[in-house]
Amino acid sequence: MSTFGSRIMELRNERNMDTKAVAQAVGIPQSRYSELERGVRVPADTQIERLEKFFGLGAGELSELMGKNG
Repeated sequence: MSTFGSRIMELRNERNMDTKAVAQAVGIPQSRYSELERGVRVPADTQIERLEKFFGLGAGELSELMGKNG
């Protein structure tokens, strides 16, 4: 599992949400969100931005975990 995946899983669990609820909230398929958590797929920049906004993180917090400048 990637650092990014571990972090979004942690954030999701803190909110007692399942993958389907988070995926719907950020507008991505549940299967894609699950792949992000497992580190199977690399998120697009727009997905990172939507996840940061949804989880109430600062701009670039999740991007940094992907080695992106944000």
